[in-house]
Amino acid sequence: MLSFVALSFGALLGPGCATSKEGVEIIADSVRDFSGSQGASGWSYGYWDRGSDRDGVYDQSNDFRRLEHFGADPINGLSEHAEFDTGELWYLEDGRYYTSLWAEGGHPHGTMDLGTYTKAEHWVVRRWVSNVSGRVEIQGHAGKVMPWGENWAGDVQFRILVGGSSVYEGLFGDGGESYSVSATVKQGSPVDFLIGPGSAIGVMKFTGAIRATTGG
Repeated sequence: MLSFVALSFGALLGPGCATSKEGVEIIADSVRDFSGSQGASGWSYGYWDRGSDRDGVYDQSNDFRRLEHFGADPINGLSEHAEFDTGELWYLEDGRYYTSLWAEGGHPHGTMDLGTYTKAEHWVVRRWVSNVSGRVEIQGHAGKVMPWGENWAGDVQFRILVGGSSVYEGLFGDGGESYSVSATVKQGSPVDFLIGPGSAIGVMKFTGAIRATTGG
C-alpha cells in the first residue's frame, strides 16, 4: 500500500534558469546523473544511521553521512548478481552492511539476523543540492526489485525530503508505483531521497527526475 503527501507551491523560478517551450525542463535526474564522484552534478550518496540517532528523526542538516566506497562489492555481491543489475555502486562496508546506492536504487540495512552481518538500522540517502530557486516537480518510481527470501519479503520505506519537509512517503511490500510530487526549493537547499528498512530490506528501485516549472 502506498501513501504519499504531495505539496504544491506557486513560487516562480529565479533568474538564469531556462525553461523548455512547454515550460518544463529536467534540471536533475538521479539515473542520468549518477556518478562515482561525490558531488558531481549536485548529487551525493550517503546514509542515515537511525539506530544511533538519539531522537530517531531524520535531520537533513546533521544526519546525512557520505558513503565511503565506490565500485564492485564482491562479498555482498549486489553489483554482480544474476537476478538484477545494479552496476557499480556506493557502499558503506562490504561484508558487514548491505548499505548501498546505485544508479536506479539502493539497499538499506536492518536489525534482523543476517548471519555474520552487523545489525544496524541504516537508511540509504541520495541527495541533490538545488542549483535553482522556485517550484519543481519530482517524478520517478519507488518499489521493490527483490521481494523474495526470509529477510526480503515485507515492507520497505521510501521518503523524499525537501528543505526539511517531507513531500513523499511510500511503504511497499511487493512491486511499487510511479509518483509525482511538487515542492519549492531554494538554491543550495538539499533534496533527499531515502530508502529505509521496514519489516524487510532488499534491492529497491527509487528514481527521481526533477523539473523546474513555471506553472501556477
